[in-house]
Amino acid sequence: MIASRRQSLKHGPGRLVVDGRDQTVTRKAQFAFRPSRRQERELHTLLRVCREVYNAALQERRDAYRLAGETIRWQHQFNQIKHLKGVRDDALAYGIQPLRGAIMRCDEAMQAFFDRIKHGETPGFPRFKGAQRFNTACWDEPTSWKLRDDRRTLYIQGVGDIRLPKSAARQVGRMLGKGGRPVTLTVTRRRSGPRHLSRWVWRATVAFNDVAVEPTTPSEGEGSLVGADRGIKVTLATSSGEMLTMPRYVAAQREHLAELERAQARCVKFSREWKRLGRQIARGRRKAANQVDNWAREQAATLVGGFGILAVEDLELRNMTRSARGTVEEPGSKVAQKQGLNRELQDAALGKLTIRICVKAESAGRRVWMVNPSNTSRACSQCSHTDRANRPDQATFSCTACGYEANADLNAAANIADRGRTAETDWKVAGAPSLPRRKSRRRPRTDTELTQAA
Repeated sequence: MIASRRQSLKHGPGRLVVDGRDQTVTRKAQFAFRPSRRQERELHTLLRVCREVYNAALQERRDAYRLAGETIRWQHQFNQIKHLKGVRDDALAYGIQPLRGAIMRCDEAMQAFFDRIKHGETPGFPRFKGAQRFNTACWDEPTSWKLRDDRRTLYIQGVGDIRLPKSAARQVGRMLGKGGRPVTLTVTRRRSGPRHLSRWVWRATVAFNDVAVEPTTPSEGEGSLVGADRGIKVTLATSSGEMLTMPRYVAAQREHLAELERAQARCVKFSREWKRLGRQIARGRRKAANQVDNWAREQAATLVGGFGILAVEDLELRNMTRSARGTVEEPGSKVAQKQGLNRELQDAALGKLTIRICVKAESAGRRVWMVNPSNTSRACSQCSHTDRANRPDQATFSCTACGYEANADLNAAANIADRGRTAETDWKVAGAPSLPRRKSRRRPRTDTELTQAA
């Protein structure tokens, strides 16, 4: 499993987020599909019904606490669905699973609200969902939907059989070939361009449990460890001496998209040319996102394939990209410069790279440590002398104590590797404990119960 910050194990200067001990993992197959006009109408109706259930569940929780001081649980709201029979048969036409999925989304939003209060963060009470802000339907169990035996047809109750593209069939075939068992389904809609364009893009995500892990032998040996430093100028620098920079996919598209947006602003709104430019803008954004994700996948696969243990600096990206604008009473300084830095950080997609490394490591049976990044760029990897003057510029490291000189990013990667080794040693001294596995809040139903429900 891939542990979150709160679930990870702390040992020395690092947190263990992937221990590589799982025999099976959970994986998702994500693909686009094109429903017929009738099926698209049914899917829109399904989302409208789910939105009504979500808003009703949230309203009931608010009223129960405000008027009676009571807390409503998701189990109680699940039991209320049966009372819709004879009253809202149009909602039950799609089965109870998508309605339960909407209730669970409301419950997760409430739990996240209380967790933020518990940890001293900005609470942000859950809001009611408008028609433009509810675009996802969820099935938490393999009932009311199924993948047909031909692997190219997705059946959804109330919608019918949806033909899937060949790429989706390949994804599903890979999961089933590794022993995967489809358990959940998520259907999402989004606009292909500006909101007023009529075209919708539909995507489905099928989660498979029990997908077999295929451990591989790293090319550098089982106990080999590598440190990875992430940055803007050099996207990924490793302690093995590699320096990888992601091409400026997003920046190149931004300049092109700015020209298209200026051209669109000169067109008559909702005209044919205005809509055509809107579709081009949407395609450009999707292309840049896909290029970034593909680059991150390739580099993560190469890194995981070479080493048995990976140490990555634990950056607080949310804090690093926080706006410097400030408030009216206390306005910030150098706001434009900070906006440019935030844009560069977001273009580098450092968080996505880490996610891809963790996913590849989990599938290959590797361990991943997130180590404390404090002073990794200022400390000498040879004598451990730490001084701001050790780094005269962005690319150069020159130790003022021992005279060691190297590229600043490679020196930081070496420090990250040292902290990863320290965390690895402390973990082994503690008995090499495993990560705590997640426990479902809902009772898993047996195959007999699922068959009867279907």
